[in-house]
This record gives sequence, C-alpha cells and structure tokens, in this order.
Amino acid sequence: MSQFEQLIRLRTWELDEKRRAMGVLLQEEAAFLAESDAMQHEFDREKQAAAGSLEARRTLEAYMHHFKTRTKALEERIQAKRREIDAANEEVLDCYQELRKAEAVMEEYKAREAERIGRLEQMEIDEIALNMMKRRRG
Repeated sequence: MSQFEQLIRLRTWELDEKRRAMGVLLQEEAAFLAESDAMQHEFDREKQAAAGSLEARRTLEAYMHHFKTRTKALEERIQAKRREIDAANEEVLDCYQELRKAEAVMEEYKAREAERIGRLEQMEIDEIALNMMKRRRG
C-alpha cells in the first residue's frame, strides 16, 4: 500500500469518526426537542385540568413559573447543543477537505507516474526501432 493510499485511508477514517460524533450530537438534539414537545403536551394537560378544577387553578401559577424555568433551561441546552453541532459540522467539512486534498495529490501522482512510465516505454520502443534499423543497414 502506497503512502498516498495510507494517507487517504487515515483521512477517510478521521472523516468517519467526525461523522459518527456529529450523529451522536444530532441524536442528543433530537432527544432535547422530543423532551420539549413532551413538556408542551404536559403543560397543555395541566391547563385543561386547571380549567376544570378550582383547586388545580390555585396551583397553576406555581406550575407555570416552574414550567417557564424548565423551558428556559431546556432551550439553553438546545442552543448549546446546536453550537456543538455547528462546531462538529465545521470539523466534518475540514476533514472532508483534507480527504479531497489527499485524493487529488494521489491522482496527480498517479498521472505523473503513468506519464513517466509512458516515456520510458516510448524510449524503449524507439531504441528497439533504432537497433532494427541499424541491423537492416548493416
């Protein structure tokens, strides 16, 4: 395995690792969003319960305060997770660019090597032709 192939293999592995890490972050964000939906459904149920009961109305204000605190904390966690996702996305893009550079270098190397081999083969063919011509004349 050439050094270029090893480099591409390493860059591919790095890219895969970054993508896996980003996948975990996206799953965590999805869990936070699901939690937010569940909290909203819980709040709606509490409002309905308060509408039907005088005793529940008395506790609704405290519940609403607690709900707003929980909602704000969850929104902060979601925003922090999105910042992590943005940073991870930048890392994935950087790794992808590094992989593409390595692939481009390898392709350039292969093209130059093929050209070099072609020149050597042509020189060999020219020499054979020159020797054949010398024998015919000689």
